[in-house]
Amino acid sequence: MPDFIKRAALVIVLVTAIIILIFSDFGASGRVYDCGMADWHPDIPNKVKEECRRLHYEEWKRQQQEELNKKVIRA
Repeated sequence: MPDFIKRAALVIVLVTAIIILIFSDFGASGRVYDCGMADWHPDIPNKVKEECRRLHYEEWKRQQQEELNKKVIRA
């Protein structure tokens, strides 16, 4: 019986380790920038600023389209 418990514990530990390795973010490289600071922060590269502006514009366009769709449905 103790041999079974040892093997079961080993299997549980191994499965847990594999799950942690699969879902963890080891080795991820890159930087994350906050687009809320992109316009005024001097350390954010211009390429990132342009991408943030594009994302803000697309979000604004999507919101405008949603508002337009609400007006069309109500009419």
